[in-house]
Amino acid sequence: MVLSRTVPNIVLNDGHSLPAIGLGTYLVRGGQGVDQILSAIEDGYRLIDTSTNYDSEGAVGEAIRRSGIPRSEFIVTSKLPGKYHHYQDALMMIQESIFRMGIDYLDLYLIHWPLPKRDHYVEAWKALVDAQKLGLIRSIGVSNFLPEHLDRIINESGVTPAVNQIEVHPYWVQEDMLAA
Repeated sequence: MVLSRTVPNIVLNDGHSLPAIGLGTYLVRGGQGVDQILSAIEDGYRLIDTSTNYDSEGAVGEAIRRSGIPRSEFIVTSKLPGKYHHYQDALMMIQESIFRMGIDYLDLYLIHWPLPKRDHYVEAWKALVDAQKLGLIRSIGVSNFLPEHLDRIINESGVTPAVNQIEVHPYWVQEDMLAA
């Protein structure tokens, strides 16, 4: 079974699409991580989710290169860590993620967590909006944002995230977040 032929795509609010199932790379590192990602690619995975915080961006980029599959066939997602929520820091980290993976752009980039006590997530969001305009990112979104965080970035930027990636599983359904 080739996964990429059987998994439906989800069309985002910006017109781009992504597979409904992707490969998470938390704790996937080094040469063993490259082999694990390559195995998933051979099984048909085309959405690969990483993060600066996961320390897996290099392994993701290397696996994509070794796969022999054109970069354009992958959906590569990464995330901005909270310590880089200031506008200029966010722009630099987006570029660093791209450089680490050895790719020309990110398909989806997310603010990993709003860190409301620090209150710089709107600034970070504006950096993502500008990075998208510069062609560094195709789709922009957030992760673990509550409805009030979403409302604020939308109201202050005029841009609605294409994704709010949240953790959902049988032990943590998060029905309210799914409804939002």
